[in-house]
Amino acid sequence: MDSQLSMRRLEIFRLVVDERSVTRAAEILMIAQPAVSAQLRALESWVGAKLFVRRGNRLVLTEAGERTNQWAKEVLASAAQVRRDVGDLASGETGRVLVASSMAVGTYLLPPIVARLGKQRPHAEITVSISRPEEVVHGVETGEFDFAVLNWDERELSESTQSEVLATYPLSVFATEQLVRPGTILTVDEALSLPLVGAPKDVVYQRNLVAQLRATGHDEPHFVIRLGHAEAMKSAAIENDWALIAPPYTMGAGDHLLRALQVPDFDLEERIVLVHRRDKHFSPLQQATLDAVRLTFGNDPLAPELNR
Repeated sequence: MDSQLSMRRLEIFRLVVDERSVTRAAEILMIAQPAVSAQLRALESWVGAKLFVRRGNRLVLTEAGERTNQWAKEVLASAAQVRRDVGDLASGETGRVLVASSMAVGTYLLPPIVARLGKQRPHAEITVSISRPEEVVHGVETGEFDFAVLNWDERELSESTQSEVLATYPLSVFATEQLVRPGTILTVDEALSLPLVGAPKDVVYQRNLVAQLRATGHDEPHFVIRLGHAEAMKSAAIENDWALIAPPYTMGAGDHLLRALQVPDFDLEERIVLVHRRDKHFSPLQQATLDAVRLTFGNDPLAPELNR
């Protein structure tokens, strides 16, 4: 029996059950009564049992009809749910997206983006996984993640992946007023001679920082302590009147005790990139997440230099 016709037969059967009348069902469907009767006969033939008996002017379900009616309800309800689910997948209202990110980007930049998207699409499953950049890129290469957003060094990507620069953020030196008086203008060497909080040597952010300093003729400064997260670095700087070098997006409203110092020739930066497989087919939800990321970084006033 043709599957589309089967669904139609079930719909007609259910209407007859509800109306207890072939005539009334035909009127509602605006088709001839014999057509409704033919559909019922075909369904009875497929089930192998009589579905109705007549009692006076009404049609009453047989025991087989009762069982068929229950089954028809379940089939039609499941079919409707499938259509809704597939429709939601096609529109991006449901589905799953896995985004990978490095520590600072995944802590400060991505959460507001995915939170807005999650609020708009409450039935979608949106996950941001934070890891070391090399692990993030490997996860994209193997297909574990749909795409990644992370701070970048000059590492080579495999041929299976591609990247694009989303934004370039300036790096600034931040310190408390107790360490550097407001209005003080520092040279780069003076800024680098401050008691600085740094990140571990193997962290991409720290490697980028040191590489840029050396490229501009400056030695790696002495770091009084190295900590693995920006929040820990800020806390240490505030508690001990130390300084740190960081992008502006890591500074929130609660970090008012740290001020960006005036260091005119301090021209260091951090690039944020998007990485994904070249052959990746994005679902509607994944594409919507990707578009939201690109749009947000493109409109970020803290990133004045953009590569769109």
